[in-house]
Parts: sequence; C-alpha cells; structure tokens
Amino acid sequence: GSIFGVIFFGFGSSTQTAKYNGFKFVNRGDHFSVELGGNYALFTYLPQDVENINVENNAINRLKNILQIDATSDFNDTFAQSIALSQYQMGITLNNFNIFLRSGFTDNQSDFLVITCEAATQFVPVIYFKKSNETKISLKDNCIVAEAANNADMIQVKDRIMYGILEIIN
Repeated sequence: GSIFGVIFFGFGSSTQTAKYNGFKFVNRGDHFSVELGGNYALFTYLPQDVENINVENNAINRLKNILQIDATSDFNDTFAQSIALSQYQMGITLNNFNIFLRSGFTDNQSDFLVITCEAATQFVPVIYFKKSNETKISLKDNCIVAEAANNADMIQVKDRIMYGILEIIN
C-alpha cells in the first residue's frame, strides 16, 4: 500500500511557489500555474523570466478584451515546432478565459487555414510568430508580430504575450 501511495501521490507535498505582483505561481514540474478568478493559466516561464522582452507600446493591449485571436506563421519557418507548441499552449490557457485561438499559416498549405496580417481586424487581431535576429513583440495595425531569435525565446515570447493579456505583467 505504501508503494502505491508513493507512486500515485509522490514523495511529499513540497510544492514550490513563487510570487509576482501579488500572483502566486505553483511549480507543476514542467510548467507553472496561477489561479485567476477561478480559472487557471499555465506558463513555461515565470513572469520575471520574460518581463524584459522588448514589447512595443500597445502591442499586447490590442489583444485584451476580445473573444478571438488568430495565430499564424510561415509553414516552413525554422522554428515551426516551437511555434506550434506556443500556439497549442496559448490556445489551452486562453480557452480557460473564454478566448478562442484559431491557428493557420501565412500561405496556402492543403487543409490548413490561411491567416495573414492583412486579415487582422480590430475584433480579431492576428499574432504572427516568426524567426528573427532578435526577440521582440511589435504591432502593425491589428497584427502583433512575435519574433524570436531561437526556439526557447519563441516560448518566452508566447508567455510574455499571455502575461500581458491576463494583466499579470502590465
């Protein structure tokens, strides 16, 4: 019985937590969670790990208080896997807050939806994830351009956007 308890429940309840701007983050092993109004948001990085990413004024504000966000990337982007993971994780968390994330690609790829910055509107902004020489978040009309210099930065950019949408980082 005790072996079963250790396997099923772990070796103890030594849960690591961190605080940021009054929010309590719980380390779940491969991610951090925070409760916001009865809903949970999941992140790979803590806020202090991503707060220094260069964010253009109003880029993240463009994503607040809306019902749908479209996300896109180039089909053959070098960071395709980390972009796909970023969009997947973003979709799970946003769904908890009644925001729908629709993903596609910038060019026609068989069964995938085509989403471009030109399609961005005030009501459905677009996040364009792409490889770049620098890591930053910028705004062009209703399109938020999320650029990363490496795969880890792509996940950090996703977390920085989410922290902004949920008003954990202002």
